[in-house]
Amino acid sequence: MSNDFEERIVDLEIQVTHQSKTIDELSEVMSQQWQHIDRLTRQLKGLSDMVVELEENTGPPANQKPPHY
Repeated sequence: MSNDFEERIVDLEIQVTHQSKTIDELSEVMSQQWQHIDRLTRQLKGLSDMVVELEENTGPPANQKPPHY
């Protein structure tokens, strides 16, 4: 009976160790993903600002007929 109990404890300790490692790995991946999201957000903001600036500095489109006319 005691041997079965010890085996169960060892099995549980092994599972906890594996789960802890998995949690650490997932935390690292999540951290990297947030860094990537932050970088992409800054890039998108920069591009949006550029588009707004271009729209503000460009006059209205010339009233020209399309090339096929």
